[in-house]
Amino acid sequence: MKKIIPLSLGFLALGIGTLSGFKHTHFEIASAYSASSLTKTINLNDSTIEEIRNYYSNLNSLADSEKTGTNLLKNLKPILRNGQKYFSYESKTAIWQMYEIIDRDWEKSPASALTSEYGQYDPETNTIKNYLYGTSNSKKGSDPYLHALYINREVENKTKAWGDHNQNQWGINQEHIWPKSHGFDQDGAGGARGDPMHLWAANGYVNNIHNNNFYGFVDTTKSYTDCGNKYSNQTGNLSGTSKTLGTGTVFEPQDCDKGDIARSVFYMVARYNYYSGSDPDGIDSNNPNLFISDEIDMSVGTSTSSKAYNLGILSDLLEWNRMDPVDEFEIHRNNLLFNNYTNNRNPFIDFPQWADLIWGDEAGSKPANPQTDSVNDSAIVLKDFNPNITEGQDMKFSATVEGGAQITWEIEDESIATIEKYTAPVSAKYQVKAKSTVTVDSGVEVVIKPVKTGKTKLTAKTIVGGDPYEKTYSIKVVSKSEQKDQGSILDTILKNPLYLGIAIGVIVLVIIIVIIFIAVGTKKQKKIVKKTIKKTVKKTNSGSKGKKK
Repeated sequence: MKKIIPLSLGFLALGIGTLSGFKHTHFEIASAYSASSLTKTINLNDSTIEEIRNYYSNLNSLADSEKTGTNLLKNLKPILRNGQKYFSYESKTAIWQMYEIIDRDWEKSPASALTSEYGQYDPETNTIKNYLYGTSNSKKGSDPYLHALYINREVENKTKAWGDHNQNQWGINQEHIWPKSHGFDQDGAGGARGDPMHLWAANGYVNNIHNNNFYGFVDTTKSYTDCGNKYSNQTGNLSGTSKTLGTGTVFEPQDCDKGDIARSVFYMVARYNYYSGSDPDGIDSNNPNLFISDEIDMSVGTSTSSKAYNLGILSDLLEWNRMDPVDEFEIHRNNLLFNNYTNNRNPFIDFPQWADLIWGDEAGSKPANPQTDSVNDSAIVLKDFNPNITEGQDMKFSATVEGGAQITWEIEDESIATIEKYTAPVSAKYQVKAKSTVTVDSGVEVVIKPVKTGKTKLTAKTIVGGDPYEKTYSIKVVSKSEQKDQGSILDTILKNPLYLGIAIGVIVLVIIIVIIFIAVGTKKQKKIVKKTIKKTVKKTNSGSKGKKK
């Protein structure tokens, strides 16, 4: 993965790191939903692992039963709520300004490139002092490039913080990951509606496609790697019938946004729920009652203590959390929000594996442990791994394990794909046996060979810190024909002289036929018109004679 900002080990001890020994104490206070002001001193450091574990320390003393299933959601809520800062959504200016930092493309718009007019970057502390935010399209400030949702970020990215805020190719909107109509409606300037943990910068055109639809797979036979060279919903982002439920309209984003969206949805339920049966703020449009499920309910309104609003599709979101793991941008965004703006964190970025402890197969059995669970679920680091495999093309990758233990890889359905330790190709082919399990040393390459199209799961089993550790990834085998885009046929014709000659011949023939039909049709039309005129003249003359009599 590419680094967002170069950080030395010294930087990690600075900024928020200077607060070593900091205890995030939790106590019940009435939350104020009025707008907070934006800091002009920007801390760009990521929190240390110790600080992240300490943030969730109030879970440590709880019984195991209180750290799994919906009980974990209930006990996460006061942690996320405590001292949380809110920002006005009504004016929107504060949110646009915040995007300059939290959704900034730090490679295209690094802090070191700031001119003194907009702030002074201090490389020793990795902070920006006296930062000057933009205030409008006419007063754009530094106007950095953004890492926005639904945009192909591998090609030229023209999305700017204070660019065109409309529904066009590069225009951005404020995308509510959790549609505000599903539980907190249109009311309330702060609270859930303006919570930047789920309020991302996104392409305006695709935001309109998402609308207030639930999330889910639309077509599992295709691989959506990006949203094309522009905002077309035909390649990377689309709405359609739920593949999982077989009914209902859902929205499927490009693959690289799937996990980010899932973890934002999970956060909303952890922060805004009523599983405890009480809430000092009361349940309203600022502080709604939310849950997620595998059912689609498109009713809209503001939730109450007795009426919760849901989003989904839960099983698809859980799979998105696995297939698109937490990356450096998402980790950095979480830390930028915590250190500079909201004073709270997304637990599903810090511990993405907790989603399965709440809603997955392990719900109700295995408890969360913030002191020993792998932060960012990064005990296994993948290299060259792609969850989408094209039929007939083997995928080679490797993984390193924290502590260096061996890894056992298991494929759930060997009729979809097999796995084997990678060996040098012989006769340009991998020597892959039909196996669903292989054990290799940390860092050793393995190869997955697709057998047929479909979906299955790949599980890594190893030892981390002396304890068994397991992680599951979703993989999908896609046919070659399904992978081709709409322009592939034209590309084939243009690149092949024979096909190009045939195509030109066909076009010329069609043009000749059209000309002949037009010419023939024109002659016939002339004859018909002449006959009609003659008949009309005769009738007119005969009628005139009759009147004279």
